[in-house]
Amino acid sequence: MAKRSKHALLWRIIPPAGGPVSYVFGTMHVRDERAFAWLEKALIHLQSCDYFATEYDFSETDMTSYDSVMKLPEGQTLQTLLPRGAWNRLQFQAQQKLNMPAELLNHHHPMMVSTMLTTSLLTEEREQTLDETLWQQAVSLGKNIIGVESFADQVGFVKQIPLKTHVKGLVSYLKNPEKEKRQLKKMFRLYVKGDIQSLYKSAKKNLKGKRNVLLNPRNQRMALRIGAVAKERSLFCAIGAAHLAGEKGVLRLLKKAGFKVKALPL
Repeated sequence: MAKRSKHALLWRIIPPAGGPVSYVFGTMHVRDERAFAWLEKALIHLQSCDYFATEYDFSETDMTSYDSVMKLPEGQTLQTLLPRGAWNRLQFQAQQKLNMPAELLNHHHPMMVSTMLTTSLLTEEREQTLDETLWQQAVSLGKNIIGVESFADQVGFVKQIPLKTHVKGLVSYLKNPEKEKRQLKKMFRLYVKGDIQSLYKSAKKNLKGKRNVLLNPRNQRMALRIGAVAKERSLFCAIGAAHLAGEKGVLRLLKKAGFKVKALPL
């Protein structure tokens, strides 16, 4: 893989024996304008490919399945799962950031509540997230659409992580929301620079007990899927930027599989 000094979110990959040119692009799953700095460059290369992939094909989205996973098990509530101090802080944050009483969140999964609170710290200038914007463009261009994972995989990750780990993450956020805000600003700075190595290190640190579910195994699955398609067809693949770097990252795994991997800086 390229030296760490080469900052890039867009990478060109070529199969071991030569063949079609494909691309791997690191995204952020947000509607914040800051995440769209690389969009124009990405779209140029997307147009040249036969296939387009995101982490999962958005046409597979099943909101019924998603909603069922994002509810707490019968008989459990956030008020009983959270320490009293954390529940009191949630009451304040829910009113201030989400404009709703915490009681309306009582049966929500703590991961969903954490996501809602984090999203409230972001601006939403765009109607769609960066991933959805690319997916919609690929659909309009008539590209063959695939996912390097499935929607079932995506919702399944929540179940693989113990509920107490999700609760611990929400408690951590509620103790210091300003820390989360600073972390987000840092992530955007790194993202715009294309510093995927630092993004990976930051994500690895923040995921803590979740990394063995949300990072390494998924990288392996994504790399296998990308490699299988890219050996035969030109592919533009958009996945979370934190999956790109690291010894067990998607780019390193593709290189180990024999692909030629080259950074395309902004």
